[in-house]
Amino acid sequence: MQQRVPNKFRLESIFAGMHSTYWITTCTFSGFMALYLSHYGVNDALVGITASVISLITIIFQLAISSFSDNNSHVPLKKIIILIYLAMLGLVALLTLVPLPMMLLLLVYSLTGGLGSSLPGLYNAQIIHFVNLGLPVNLGWPRGVSAMAYAVFAFFLGLLLERYAPPILMPICLILIVLAILMVVIMPRPEQVVAGGAIQDLAAAPERTSMLDLLKASRVMQVFLLSAVFMNAGVINNLLFLPRVIAAKGGTEAALGLAMFLQAGVEMPAMFVTPWLLRRFRARAILSLSLTMYFVKTLLIYIAPGIGTIYVAMALSVFCFGLYGITSVYFVNDAVKQNEKVRAQSLVTSSGALAAILGNSGAGWVVQTYGIDRLNLICLLLQTVAMLLMFYTAYLHRQEEKRKQPPTSALPFPFLQ
Repeated sequence: MQQRVPNKFRLESIFAGMHSTYWITTCTFSGFMALYLSHYGVNDALVGITASVISLITIIFQLAISSFSDNNSHVPLKKIIILIYLAMLGLVALLTLVPLPMMLLLLVYSLTGGLGSSLPGLYNAQIIHFVNLGLPVNLGWPRGVSAMAYAVFAFFLGLLLERYAPPILMPICLILIVLAILMVVIMPRPEQVVAGGAIQDLAAAPERTSMLDLLKASRVMQVFLLSAVFMNAGVINNLLFLPRVIAAKGGTEAALGLAMFLQAGVEMPAMFVTPWLLRRFRARAILSLSLTMYFVKTLLIYIAPGIGTIYVAMALSVFCFGLYGITSVYFVNDAVKQNEKVRAQSLVTSSGALAAILGNSGAGWVVQTYGIDRLNLICLLLQTVAMLLMFYTAYLHRQEEKRKQPPTSALPFPFLQ
């Protein structure tokens, strides 16, 4: 059966809408998590534990869903995504409409957060599916638009929270989830492959492999995922505990909104140019630069004398997740077999969740016991390890390429080739 190839710009616009509605929903639900839970009397240590529980739930859902998807290719990813959103809708409605005792509140919040955090890997796998099928889809500008949407929304939410109490976030989240579902509904299904200007059904799925086999097969993937764990653990102070960082420098909720605006907004130009960079530089070189800038950003947060330096650190995100987000998707996609791609993308997401499990509860205890400055130092050490592991990943990747074909150039720093 043949179908007409979807209009490229229309497809990319749908991706932009999907990512934008997802990230502004995440901004509303998770971006102000510490403020929301603190309103109900939850202390920093318990906030950290809740974040760890969310991450554990994320890993369980992510690995189960991705394995199911890889082994049941006849079930559309969009159907799975919609079902997750519907479950989130019910849970957020519960948070909005029903007064809950603290422990039940934390349980419902954790389930909702875990479901939502499992979606990025599925989003990436869905879009990469189009790319693998031969559609020249640009991931850059849709992700850039979503970064700007997150930034603008965070800024206005910060202003809103200066006038209204944190519970206002949940009704807003309900509306955003409905919008996110609508964007997924209008996305075309990609279980065809481009051929001769038309799209044809895919052939039978290749041989299946386990998650463990996927990891055993590639030393590069092993070290890259370990680097991702340390990197994600090292951003706790400018995500979950950013409100504490801002407060320590004398900032208000509006300053928090501005910091979140800068951190997300500057990612937009980087995401626009990342596809262009990937045509000119190796993904490993871009990722090495990104991890280096994560280190510099965390260093600035640690030594910041005031709120101005924090704003400068947030602006460096243009070289951090702005480059890392898209480049890591392509890097991992090229490193695994066709029937492993959904699980491979899920492993990257799960590495972040694993970092959160290991780090969030401990971070909450550190902040409550020793203060935010001690957490900033720990994050700096974690980013140092992440940067060095990324350099080693790049070295291993280059050695793997050399075994397949001889190098054609010699740069001063071989891992940048």
